[in-house]
Amino acid sequence: MAAIASASLLATADRAPLGVNLEGLSDWSRLQPYVDLMKSARPWGTVNAPWDEAAAVDALGWPTGDAAVMVNIRTAEPGDEGKPYASIKPGVYKLRFVGRATVDASVSTNVVIRNVQYDPVTNRSTGEVVVGSGANQLVLAFRGTTGGVRNVSLRMPGYRAAQTYTNEFTRALAPFRVVRFMDFLRTNNNPVRTWRERTVKAAGSQASAKGAAYEHAIDMGNELGKDIWINIPVHATDAYVHSLAQLLKRQLLPGRVVYVEYSNELWNYMFTQTVDNTNLAVAEAIAGDTTLTKGQTCTQALFTANSGNCNPYWAGYFRVGKRTVRIAQIFSEVYGPGALNNQVRVVYATQFANPGIAEQVLKNIATYRGNPSDLIYGVATAPYFYLDENLAASPTATPAQILDSLGTSLAVDNEAFFAAVVHENGAYVRKRYTGGDFTGASHKALADYYGIKSLAYEGGPDLRQNPANQAAKVAANRHVQMGELVRREATRWFGCGNGLFMHYSLSSSWDRYGYWGLTNDPTDLEGAKYKAARAVAESASSAWTSCP
Repeated sequence: MAAIASASLLATADRAPLGVNLEGLSDWSRLQPYVDLMKSARPWGTVNAPWDEAAAVDALGWPTGDAAVMVNIRTAEPGDEGKPYASIKPGVYKLRFVGRATVDASVSTNVVIRNVQYDPVTNRSTGEVVVGSGANQLVLAFRGTTGGVRNVSLRMPGYRAAQTYTNEFTRALAPFRVVRFMDFLRTNNNPVRTWRERTVKAAGSQASAKGAAYEHAIDMGNELGKDIWINIPVHATDAYVHSLAQLLKRQLLPGRVVYVEYSNELWNYMFTQTVDNTNLAVAEAIAGDTTLTKGQTCTQALFTANSGNCNPYWAGYFRVGKRTVRIAQIFSEVYGPGALNNQVRVVYATQFANPGIAEQVLKNIATYRGNPSDLIYGVATAPYFYLDENLAASPTATPAQILDSLGTSLAVDNEAFFAAVVHENGAYVRKRYTGGDFTGASHKALADYYGIKSLAYEGGPDLRQNPANQAAKVAANRHVQMGELVRREATRWFGCGNGLFMHYSLSSSWDRYGYWGLTNDPTDLEGAKYKAARAVAESASSAWTSCP
């Protein structure tokens, strides 16, 4: 297995380093990864309200009495109501579980349960769930149990017994070299602190607030031949990180690479982890860690007054660097010499629009913790290009106006900063960064100075989260010009000498919450966005040399 994986890496060595983010596991995810739909089902609910996630459960999350579960639901975008993805795949699904129960279809639409049989010797039950055409909600209720049910499996029709991943998922993911599991692991607002608290493979749900098991990410990398990008919860202890490193060393094939990131967007205060990180930084600084305050001793009163370097926001930013370095040190201890920045690539993630954060954090790392290139693989940002907010709210904006606005943002807000530039005399100029403060140096310039890589943990078009004019936004996403914008961003990113670009995301609904996916239809991989990304992913990285 390891030899095969290594050969695969060599075969793709010159391919453009384009990866994708995955959707989080959920019953409403547009592209379902698993043949067993229970892997993406919600946490268990009560029989009369399956959506409430309030069933009594054991330590692994399996119900200890009668319960119900939301297995799969489907929605459609404006104008797409007749498309196949708007309905659950019809056919006979194979049901298996430990325990005895009367199973019914609860609030499902056009779903029938049949042939449920119980074996008292093994305490196992089997049955069939028949999904008819046009069904858009699949819910199962288990009544009359004795102590609940466990190890419930519901496999889709048409797959061999050993097949783990759906054909649609395997095909969609095939062109891309790296998979980021930020949403899959529910990194945002994740409450987990200790290794014992994490989700395990045997859990009753992989879609809780704690995220899916790391083992599923590892298995996907191994089985589908992908490098993986994982995130560590903000509250994870050193012992947690040590156990995670041991798990990866033990289970991830030697030919596969793991990118490791501390939490997600710890500059973005819409997420609770950013507030938590800032509070942790203040507490650590007050306890005596002056590396977070540029050597100044701080008290709570000084932080409250924002006095000198007793700035809670900067302390939080510096703590991200501190914690990222500590994670790298732990992984290096577990993996041994030579693994760091090779098989294990720890990245420092920061805000694309504010390179001053990275400038100061990397300088803080160099001052207090060591040479950044000995500790981290790269600095990662999220170069999104945006739809003008007024157009996003307009009920009359046309697809052409939407696309033109996105193109302007790509040119003005992004492409000018893909190269190594600094700010001088009111303008950005192509010039090497030399170690100053608040120079406006781009992340590529900072990466070059410190001898690390410039990466993108996310990126792509952002049409804002506004419910207005969804039909026009869907039409813009399908237009060939949108594909050209996706291609242009990635290839110019590479042309300026940057590294891995992780598009956000492989798939999603296109609705008021965003139009993130390269496709919103797992049965159709010929849309403009997906085709453009696939073409880049299958091209040689040496083909892209244009840097505007």
